[in-house]
Amino acid sequence: MKKVSLFLLLALLTTLTGMAQNVRSGSVVDKVSRKPVALATVQNLSLRRAVMSTESGQFRLTASPNDTLLISCVGYKTERVVVPADESELLVEMVQEIKQLNEVVIKGWTESRFKEEFLKLNIHNDKPVIEIKTAPELAGVQLGNAGRMGYDYKTLAPKMTLKGPVSALYGKFSKEAKNERKLQQFHQAESNKQRYLTRLDPVWISRITDLKEERLTAFLKFCKLPEAFVLEATEYDLIVAIRGCLKEFLVQEQTRTEKG
Repeated sequence: MKKVSLFLLLALLTTLTGMAQNVRSGSVVDKVSRKPVALATVQNLSLRRAVMSTESGQFRLTASPNDTLLISCVGYKTERVVVPADESELLVEMVQEIKQLNEVVIKGWTESRFKEEFLKLNIHNDKPVIEIKTAPELAGVQLGNAGRMGYDYKTLAPKMTLKGPVSALYGKFSKEAKNERKLQQFHQAESNKQRYLTRLDPVWISRITDLKEERLTAFLKFCKLPEAFVLEATEYDLIVAIRGCLKEFLVQEQTRTEKG
């Protein structure tokens, strides 16, 4: 009789547990555009389980009422959602995280100053060079190295000017043009650096590796993923790469402990 009662009690507890923890479905969307957010990590902090959203932003996760879900994705602010008691589908709205770069101003020679210095070289200015303006409002045909022949959409007036070698060479060899190219390269490098740091956010990596404080700092110095890979990889590929680094880090850590 006691065995039967114990069996019934265990069956009742199992049933109640199954009723309490349900597989909940939901979707992750951009709060502004309402477009689905793919490859977002949805983690149940109570059960320490995580899944990733599909290309359509959908996910399924075991969760009980009042469990806390942590949703993160590269380029978005991390969101926390408390699982409601009802059986409705979960909707997670994510806000993009925008970081602005500091403005950099590089000053160079003006065109008039460059012409003055260039003309001192006594270069023979015999044949004019046709230079075609290529403003956004112009349309026409490409003339190879000579430029582009176009016209104004509003007035249909041709946009073409004649300039000598001095003006043609200015855009290619002047300090102002070189500084402009350097500025563009600098902005691109800074943009790549900021994206790299954003994708390897320490808080996000800590959730993946369960490393904290000093061990997390040591791991970040140990795991040096190539910039090109980090910028192009999906969040899933990043997680796989970071966990690969973690295995090597733990082996190295254990070896040091044994030697110490």
